[in-house]
Amino acid sequence: MILLLLMLIHAVFAVLPDPNPSHADKPILKVTTKTHDKTIMINTLQEVANNISVTTMKHPGITRWATTDMRQCTEGSNIKYYIRLIKLSDRSFIASECRTNINPRFQSILQPTHNVHNLILRDEDAIDSQLKANLMDEFSGYLQFKSVKFNDFQKNMNYDLQCVIDYQQLMQVKFKETVVEVGLEKKIEVADDCHFNQINANFRGTSSDFVTTYLPVNGTFYCQKGKSPTCNRTIAETKNSRYKLPD
Repeated sequence: MILLLLMLIHAVFAVLPDPNPSHADKPILKVTTKTHDKTIMINTLQEVANNISVTTMKHPGITRWATTDMRQCTEGSNIKYYIRLIKLSDRSFIASECRTNINPRFQSILQPTHNVHNLILRDEDAIDSQLKANLMDEFSGYLQFKSVKFNDFQKNMNYDLQCVIDYQQLMQVKFKETVVEVGLEKKIEVADDCHFNQINANFRGTSSDFVTTYLPVNGTFYCQKGKSPTCNRTIAETKNSRYKLPD
């Protein structure tokens, strides 16, 4: 399956930019106070206000405005997400403690932490969850994704992996996740009622940022031997080790 995905990567790149300009301008998700929690809009507008401020002081906060002013500002604004980049990539995560073997007579065994994939695969927040759902729906209509099965983990979770640790060796289980990485333009359209031109006279009502979300495809555990950024002798565990006779 992974080989097939690697072969598909060139085709996936060909998906964007779409030759149809109207499609390129179609948001994958639109956020308003009518569709989502208003605190999302408030926090986003506050970030915009802070970013466009011409002074080193942060904007005092739109929550301090009069109720009517804040409502008109938040209800008249929106956030739209547009697909700008698609690529296949791999991500690596810690899937166990860092461990070393201090018994010269035996090899020790290290396995993935039970159900650690549930922690690794959880979404960042409600917006991230909805973005992923909308993107998967969108890609279901792309010919290049017909053979791609998202969240295909149940049959591929090799929790029975056993990493054999020799005497004084460092070991850690890692999780390699294959994902479709999607770069998104996050465009915030600020209502005139927010009067952000009073914060910065050059502000023209729109602020853009770029965010990335990852659509999980599949993954596997593997043994990472030796010192790494997340495993060294200072933090390596030695207690409660499981042992076996050397092969």
